[in-house]
Amino acid sequence: MMPKALNGQIVMEKTPRYFVTAETPGRIHAMSRDIKLIVVVRDPITRAISDYTQIISKTPDIPSFESLTFKNRSAGQIDSLWSPLYIGLYATHLERWLAYFPLAQIHFVHGERLISDPAGELAKGRTHPKIHPEVIQKLREFYQPHNLRFYQMAGMDFGWQ
Repeated sequence: MMPKALNGQIVMEKTPRYFVTAETPGRIHAMSRDIKLIVVVRDPITRAISDYTQIISKTPDIPSFESLTFKNRSAGQIDSLWSPLYIGLYATHLERWLAYFPLAQIHFVHGERLISDPAGELAKGRTHPKIHPEVIQKLREFYQPHNLRFYQMAGMDFGWQ
């Protein structure tokens, strides 16, 4: 569905779903093998809380972040298939992309350092709900090996604690 670019034009498309949807790398590769890809990533915990904040702005009566984070909270078992958490498994998603594109065609942008439109971001931002520190710590433990694998694959350390 992408429009053809005329001489001197660049066509861009963006959505967070492209990076995590399994079929997307193959579809994009079929469209253009030489495409340059930009992937903006941020701390997966902050990203998950932000995603949840957007969800509750549209559906305020859903369960708490804490209750959705775990399959079994007393056992500390994280529900990695819950969409806000699954999206942050960057290495899993990057692996699919690397099956179609060399790392040289993928440019990673450190989301926490991205400064494009501060005034617009302040106007659009939502206040995140307070999340219990124990849940944050469990998520840090959960994401740590995934983040380390992603850093190694991407050739960049994003420093997420």
